[in-house]
Amino acid sequence: MKIHYRVKNNTIEIIRCYGTDSRVVLPEEINGISVVSAAPYAFSAHKDDEEEAEVWESEDAFSFGEERLLAGEEVQEIVFPDTLKEIGRYIFYGCKKLERLEFSDTLMQVGTGAFTGCSGLKELIIHQKKGIKSCAKEILGELWQKIDVDFLYENGEAGGKRAHMVFPEHYDEAVENTPARILFTEYHGSGTNYRQCFYNKELDFAEYDSLFDMAVVMDKLEVLVDMSFGRLRYPWQLGEKAKKQYEDYIRGNLKDIGEFLVESGSLNGLELLSREKLWNREGLEHSIDVASGKKDMEISAFLMNERSRMLKEEQKVAGETENDGRPVKRRKKFQL
Repeated sequence: MKIHYRVKNNTIEIIRCYGTDSRVVLPEEINGISVVSAAPYAFSAHKDDEEEAEVWESEDAFSFGEERLLAGEEVQEIVFPDTLKEIGRYIFYGCKKLERLEFSDTLMQVGTGAFTGCSGLKELIIHQKKGIKSCAKEILGELWQKIDVDFLYENGEAGGKRAHMVFPEHYDEAVENTPARILFTEYHGSGTNYRQCFYNKELDFAEYDSLFDMAVVMDKLEVLVDMSFGRLRYPWQLGEKAKKQYEDYIRGNLKDIGEFLVESGSLNGLELLSREKLWNREGLEHSIDVASGKKDMEISAFLMNERSRMLKEEQKVAGETENDGRPVKRRKKFQL
């Protein structure tokens, strides 16, 4: 990969990248100088003029295919170094195929319109190396679609912890009441409210979890599954009340959720239901029927094993209950 850059105040600013891979990993330093910023329009295909710049070329990779400008629809994933502090305005303007962005909490300054037109972005990976602050709110504020954000905590009390947080889509549309010829606005998705759960660049987990009842009304099943499973799988800052809320939702919709997981081939999701002991007989049997119809042998085998395990537990409980109903003979204690 070739990088066009300039030196500013003894730091490196990335201007353009060229290569053959749609996954772009920027270095922490170039010629011993830290990479701390990326220029406006650096990954946009809508940049008017190319600037004069110095050129750095990586030495550790072989290139296959013709080298091209990594901008616009040529970019699918970006990994920023831990040294990066700032990205310029409209840096990703028109990057419709950008799906994943990875960076650390060193990045705090996000230029205006940085994510304009990034309709394909699905996932943010944030390495929390210093604490719990990040620029997640600024990024999410520019995106209307559902975004999965993984916070990877690497320091302090939360060191080694992970949080998988789902921010649903949100958009509005004008709808006409034809007889009265009146336009009114319909709002879709709970994403607006979820994007307000940040204070001083910190995510308020309790407020995030408190919005789930609203999400149940406004969002689709697959979004709710991702949200509830994500919080149960990585329960950082998850209170008992909020945990029960997610569990109650899953138990109350187990047939639909089980069918969704089987149809989407999510063995990990089915395993979570088992690990958290969320299965009931009706939901499990329905999931087995769906897996059988789909002829998915791996999932069918897993569900059949779960049925066997559940049956053994039921028999064990039934046996204990039966024994509890019998009078227990106790030996008399004698004092010497």
